[in-house]
Amino acid sequence: MTRDYVLGWILILMVGISLFLSFAIWSRIPGEQSAEKKVQEEKRVDMATVASPGKILVHLGNASHTLFTPSSSFYDKAWNYSKKAISAIWVGAKAMPVDVGADFFEQKAGLEIVFPNPLPVPFVKRLFNIEAGDEVNFNNIMLSSYSLVEDGGMWAYLKDSDGRYYRINKSGDSVELSALLKEVSESNPPLFAAIPPGSVNLKISRGIYVPLLPHDLPQYGVKHEKVINDRLAARFFADFSVARKIEERDGAVIYTDGQRALRIYHDGTLEYSFPGVKEQKKNVSFYDALKTAVDFISIHGGWPQGAFLSSYDISSGLNGTSYNFKFGIRINGYPVVSEKEYLSVTVDGSQVKSFYRNMAIADKPGQIREMISPIKAMDIAVSTKNIKSVEDIYPAYVMDSGEYIPTWVIKSQGHDILIRNFSE
Repeated sequence: MTRDYVLGWILILMVGISLFLSFAIWSRIPGEQSAEKKVQEEKRVDMATVASPGKILVHLGNASHTLFTPSSSFYDKAWNYSKKAISAIWVGAKAMPVDVGADFFEQKAGLEIVFPNPLPVPFVKRLFNIEAGDEVNFNNIMLSSYSLVEDGGMWAYLKDSDGRYYRINKSGDSVELSALLKEVSESNPPLFAAIPPGSVNLKISRGIYVPLLPHDLPQYGVKHEKVINDRLAARFFADFSVARKIEERDGAVIYTDGQRALRIYHDGTLEYSFPGVKEQKKNVSFYDALKTAVDFISIHGGWPQGAFLSSYDISSGLNGTSYNFKFGIRINGYPVVSEKEYLSVTVDGSQVKSFYRNMAIADKPGQIREMISPIKAMDIAVSTKNIKSVEDIYPAYVMDSGEYIPTWVIKSQGHDILIRNFSE
């Protein structure tokens, strides 16, 4: 076997390998792009989940009430029905001011859908696929809840952030609502009662409902999200090949391409900033800005289980509108109350300018705790915090010593009073 013969076969082998690798690369790229697109499509989040109500009050008639949280068995059915029902009534109709109060709804059979924070009416209409219509003045109102009431047909009432009520000037068929309320009633749900208005020394807002039976909730362990790898970090950059990776002494890692910067802390916390390119900003709607934020979260780490829109700020100026969205989490259907931030996104125009993610996820449930009665919790708040008013009271979770424990939250003059006492 001559030397030329061996070299010839080596050359043929190298050409073959080169052709094979070229084929593999070119055939893989479309597949990877399709796979990436598929992953992103699968991660799309339903906006109705993001803006889902924190609770649904159910008035069964005859001064009988119950309440659904997102973990209740009837929650999804009631939420989905209410979206369909109010959409059918609101189309082609107008919301007119009406002189009713919370006591009106205590006496009527129906549902009240309560959002965690008031939402712009145009956003709610788009969320429910309701045509914008010509309610120009009403579109500036923030919607805190809406009710579907049996009253010689089914009527829809809207409540704004100032507590004023509006009735849509068109009724609907109440057959499906009646059937739903009957099904709920026959399931023997836990009953709730409306708290009386209070006394001279303690003003209690109308429309607060508390459970009649003891409230038992489990504690949960806490675990943090895993630190992301280079592959996920690459999603934050237009061209990851030009990004520099800097490792700091405290264990944090920084990626930057000169415009964008991503800092990853040792506990998995993410901080991302992007000043953006210099271009004329354009105004975007609340819906589009929120969708931009939600899609960004979904692609960059995934949408956390139990996450929801908890608060937001809107800033308008000569350069356009900027939105800062903050997202909370629910455990077993109950919100987590915390001074620390979990998830936030700032959207300026159509671009994400900043992103923060520090998720402490609930782990396995632990000890079941019997909470004190809500009335006793209010008594403790009055005696220890000297509160003069109560706007709401509800169960929630708070992190304490590395665990999520249940607590009563009493809202008073814009503050959250936490009462963590348990029954002996």
